[in-house]
Amino acid sequence: MKQYLGFDVGGTSIKVGVVEENARVVYHEKLPIPPDYDAFMEQLSGCYHRLKKEYPTLCGIGISSCGGINPATGVVFAKLAPSLTYLIGREYYKLREMVDVPVALEKDGNCAALGEIWCGSAPDLQNFITLVLGSGFGGAVCVGGKVFTGAHFLAGDMGYAYPLPEDTSYGQYIAPVEVEKRYRELTGGFKTIPEMKQTQDDDSAARDCYLRFIDGLANALLTMQYVMDPEMFLLGGGITSWPELIPELEAHIAALVQRRDGPLVPHVRACTHQNDANLLGAVYNLKQTFGL
Repeated sequence: MKQYLGFDVGGTSIKVGVVEENARVVYHEKLPIPPDYDAFMEQLSGCYHRLKKEYPTLCGIGISSCGGINPATGVVFAKLAPSLTYLIGREYYKLREMVDVPVALEKDGNCAALGEIWCGSAPDLQNFITLVLGSGFGGAVCVGGKVFTGAHFLAGDMGYAYPLPEDTSYGQYIAPVEVEKRYRELTGGFKTIPEMKQTQDDDSAARDCYLRFIDGLANALLTMQYVMDPEMFLLGGGITSWPELIPELEAHIAALVQRRDGPLVPHVRACTHQNDANLLGAVYNLKQTFGL
């Protein structure tokens, strides 16, 4: 059976997975973010060569990455997590010179959608939007069951959009890492978003951060609903393991729609694979790109 190596490059770590042809992830690992570009490339190539000894049928590497990505050239061209700014203007495909298998790259939002198309929550969907909540707020637009990249490879990247009235982006409102950062700046302490929800009656900072999060996410979905009119929104990222997220979000959206007299309420479901969606999508993109 063929096996593939997947890298999911996020703002706080690099998730690693060995994936089989049947989409089963048989190995997981998490790597720290290296300090510079050369160390980053050495870490990816070193991981491949190390795992190749244990999984000799590895036949390709699929990479999911945050940031603005040109999948044809492998160049990172738009801002991404502060820990990875050294990648801007640099080329992921240098890795092809350091390994003996094909390498394919795609942005994380698109990979999340591809993973769900391959073996997750989207096989029955034609027109949908995937949004990934993590250290950023990336996404993908899918039309006719395929990812639509847009003219500049940025379709679905709501994290770059700017809501009013504050001069900040939707990503800063919604990305869980940013929400937790805001709470820490206000209080000096740490709470996850579920903890903010649970303690909001007795903690004004938790209430402020939680309402910004849930209201920002609801408004982002409503905005995209009337731009594309998708069948469904699929949400990915670690926060989706919180069972109250989807019911809370749906209730908040319904209240906004009723107050604004909107014609419909968007439908939302969680990605099947949650934290593995990007890994699986990176591998699926590799398989499609090289016919593996």
